[in-house]
Amino acid sequence: MPYLLDMPHLVTAARLCMRRAGAPGADGLTWAGYRQGLRDRLTDLAQRLRNGVWQPGPLRIVEITSYAGKVFEAAIPTVEDRIVHRAMRRAVEPILENRVLADWVSAYRPRRNRITALRQADAYLTSGLQWVADVDVAGASTGGATEQFVDWLAVHVADGTFLRLFGRAVAVLPTPLIPGSGLWPTLFHLRLSQVDALLNGWPIVRFADNYLIFTADQSTAVAAFDAITAALATVQLRPHPRKSRVRPPHQANTEDLFLIDG
Repeated sequence: MPYLLDMPHLVTAARLCMRRAGAPGADGLTWAGYRQGLRDRLTDLAQRLRNGVWQPGPLRIVEITSYAGKVFEAAIPTVEDRIVHRAMRRAVEPILENRVLADWVSAYRPRRNRITALRQADAYLTSGLQWVADVDVAGASTGGATEQFVDWLAVHVADGTFLRLFGRAVAVLPTPLIPGSGLWPTLFHLRLSQVDALLNGWPIVRFADNYLIFTADQSTAVAAFDAITAALATVQLRPHPRKSRVRPPHQANTEDLFLIDG
């Protein structure tokens, strides 16, 4: 709760949000407008959070076209709610980093990107594990229920007040993982960490929603593919039918791994 109540934490969350140009939410308030009397606004916000009367504002739903040409819906919260989301994310991320996320997971983490994942993958390939179970998750950013995410977080967070506010923030979203929320990376990793826990022990790398298990032969790669499929099913996910495959050695070139729409 200090991340949501103490002024230094709220100021930090606000400044992190303001680093990025963002459209106003449904209430029309811009960052330029919110900065007017910022301290008083944050003091009032902290008081509402402390008293348990804070309620998320309305969302503005827009369509966005990604650089890959895919059109999807995104939710734009009010600027104040973005501060709350960022403060919650700052509270939870150290817990995910230290207790939840495996060393073989990259993307949406500090200092862990595609290069990190490729280096780990290359180490396995160089060691002779050149059959690869390559599973891209279908719809990893869709579905899920608020109660699931709160329950997954409650395994690691004992603060009931924080969990109630977290659930309140998530519950107003059209779907917990809709793009646009500052909580999206936290929710994304909370969900896939349930899958990760079932796959520890395999020679594995995950970049975002793409799993690779490295094996010495085809039969083990097929078994690894089945293991990923079974683990995904526990959170109502499945492999993308077009993007997932067992790669033989001649298709396991390091630079061809983790490609967009690969």
